[in-house]
Amino acid sequence: MEILKQKTALIINIGDELLAGHTLNTNACWMSSELRKIGVYVTKHLVIADEEEAIVSVLDQLDNSVNYIFITGGLGPTDDDKTKAIITEYFGGELVFSEEVFADLILFFKKRSKIPSESNREQAFIPNNAERIMNYKGTASGMIFSKDNKKYYVMPGIPYEMKSMMKESILPALAKNASPTEFCYEVNVFGLPESYIADQIKKNFPKELTQVKIAYYPSLEGITIRLNSCVEENTKDLQLKISHLLGKAVFSHSGESLESIFVNLCIAKKLTVSCAESCTGGRMADMITSVPGSSQILNESYITYSNEAKQRLLGVPESILQAYGAVSEETVTAMLKGLFNKTNADLCIAASGIAGPGGGTVDKPVGLVYIGVKYYHKIIIQKIVYDRGRKNNKEYAARAALNIARLLISE
Repeated sequence: MEILKQKTALIINIGDELLAGHTLNTNACWMSSELRKIGVYVTKHLVIADEEEAIVSVLDQLDNSVNYIFITGGLGPTDDDKTKAIITEYFGGELVFSEEVFADLILFFKKRSKIPSESNREQAFIPNNAERIMNYKGTASGMIFSKDNKKYYVMPGIPYEMKSMMKESILPALAKNASPTEFCYEVNVFGLPESYIADQIKKNFPKELTQVKIAYYPSLEGITIRLNSCVEENTKDLQLKISHLLGKAVFSHSGESLESIFVNLCIAKKLTVSCAESCTGGRMADMITSVPGSSQILNESYITYSNEAKQRLLGVPESILQAYGAVSEETVTAMLKGLFNKTNADLCIAASGIAGPGGGTVDKPVGLVYIGVKYYHKIIIQKIVYDRGRKNNKEYAARAALNIARLLISE
């Protein structure tokens, strides 16, 4: 069978909460990225209200050249979830009660020591003109409608339910009839400014940039450099060259998180890890424990937010706190030594800073953080200043601390 390489899609996200700004629409971004990997190119994102007029109107005006339509949202058990009934009627079908679906619902709730409510029972009504998509993460079945050589995939708006359906059912099936016409590679970097990275790449690879499209996506998680071209060899070659150019600042080539890279590196080296956190308030330990297998490396961690806690739990001398203050190289060094005495961990990480919005001075501005890492006999202290608001300051400081530790144990 001949494979049609160029497939296109349109994404419709239904939800009043999306239009009101109460919920961030992450579904469209994730779906576009995953579809592109298998050669399905999204041409448009639409966000509409969960009401008949809006849904029918957008379905009536679809681009005839689009192969697939992906619809999320409005499949919940409450009265404000209307999508299923509206779309079923639009395609000329009706909702019928399914004993099989209801049995699946009962089993789903039984595993959680619950029983389905009357509202949940309504979710056992499914279209008689659609193929069912199993939902292994929730209670709302997905649906596949077919009309005029188009496939309409209707899924819940809850991200982890939608992603489960896409990964387990939809993407594998679509991949059989599509293949990429453009190859995408990436380089994930932390600790270097976007402008510096862009200047270095432009300076060193002018010829390659005429063959490969490049884009930069900065965030608190680092900078993602995305490379695209129709020739896979060119794309892979530039990825390799950029990685060599940026060296240890590169932590991944696949979008894997910094914390995942760090934890798995520690596991591979059979290291034990402990943290002493002041301004980051436990975020370092939270990032570490978000990674499966982290129990192999992290035994304990301390949030020593006050000076009294730094003295009592870590043995930081009062004289150091009075002479240099809690946010200082001297205090973080003492925190590291105290943490090691308490835990005897191979790798100790400590941070103290000013998260803001208040508390800063001319000498010690908001966003100032001292980060210390002790790896066996070696201790390094780094000073960073990053002021993007209290929440972002804490997040960046925690990531910077794990990155500093990653670099040290990679040597």
